[in-house]
Amino acid sequence: MRLNEDERRFISYLASRGGSAYLSEIRRALGLPHTSAWRMAKRLNEMGLVRTLKVRAGGKELLKILLRKRVK
Repeated sequence: MRLNEDERRFISYLASRGGSAYLSEIRRALGLPHTSAWRMAKRLNEMGLVRTLKVRAGGKELLKILLRKRVK
């Protein structure tokens, strides 16, 4: 499985945050548009590298991303 540069940055950021971050955090940190970040999270989820959870926080529904396994 080959990851592009943005996907590697996404996974690396997630790992640096202890394997868990909100999509909005990842998007801001990497300078990605909302739709691009969402599609990337969806692709990585389909690859089995991350797990996505919808969570409620402060009256908002957020997408939390959890790292599933290490990527070399």
